[in-house]
Amino acid sequence: MISIFGTPVSYTTSTTMNFNFSDCMDYCLEMPACMVVQDNGNGTCQIFDYGQISSVQEATSGPKVAMKMNLTGSGTCPDAASENSVTTATVVGPYNTTYSNGIWKFTTLACPTNFTLVERPLGQWCIGVIPASNAITQTYASTACSALYGGVLSGLQSLDEYNLVIEMAQPVLAGFSATIRSYAALGFWIDGSRKAVCKSTVTSASCNGTNEFTFFDPTLSAYDGYVWGPRQPSGISSDNSNCIQFPFLTANGTSTGVDDYTCSSTISDTLTTAFVGYICGVRPSVQ
Repeated sequence: MISIFGTPVSYTTSTTMNFNFSDCMDYCLEMPACMVVQDNGNGTCQIFDYGQISSVQEATSGPKVAMKMNLTGSGTCPDAASENSVTTATVVGPYNTTYSNGIWKFTTLACPTNFTLVERPLGQWCIGVIPASNAITQTYASTACSALYGGVLSGLQSLDEYNLVIEMAQPVLAGFSATIRSYAALGFWIDGSRKAVCKSTVTSASCNGTNEFTFFDPTLSAYDGYVWGPRQPSGISSDNSNCIQFPFLTANGTSTGVDDYTCSSTISDTLTTAFVGYICGVRPSVQ
């Protein structure tokens, strides 16, 4: 908590608690949704939870307020911190805390509609399973993700994210037309571009599975979510199986794992899989 002289300026509501200021700060630290506390000076304090307060005016004397803040890498309290966050049974949300000209501002952030927020070591990330109206190439998918959401094709940080995408995909799969669902499988493009040194070659220590690819998801720091299908990735001996898709069986919505495939394809060579969407990722922002 950062404690200063100051007064809440813009807020919607708060809760009065019978705590002195020190106990109030301790309480706030223990309550995941608490963002700011104010000392009332009479043995009580005000508690402001996530989304209830947007600014505090700093002063040189008078009542005190304290704000919950992420530590910097050096373990010190910063003047500004992006990607503070709260996590409760009913609220999962990031917010930014910034300071300028005596005003502390708390900006609530959110994911785009139908995206889900995930926590990663490199920061919060929003993941969306986006359908297309027709079969699309990987280049089209990447361009659409950027143009529509300001994002990039998302990677899969963990097994939890792999399973999350499967869960999120179910209503999307059910919403496709009968023509699209006539294919045995439906694929969604995800982050991953085969390295030049891992084309037209054989498996080696430096080209063996996930490390055959370069990734552009800026918060991706692990690759446990890249659960490869049987005998995948299989395109190392060719020069054109350079992108990664996440396929789902149309009959039951299950997936046997991700697969490398030709970036320019809209339909698989066997005519059994249509690439009909993409997994888009974006940082949470003011909505």
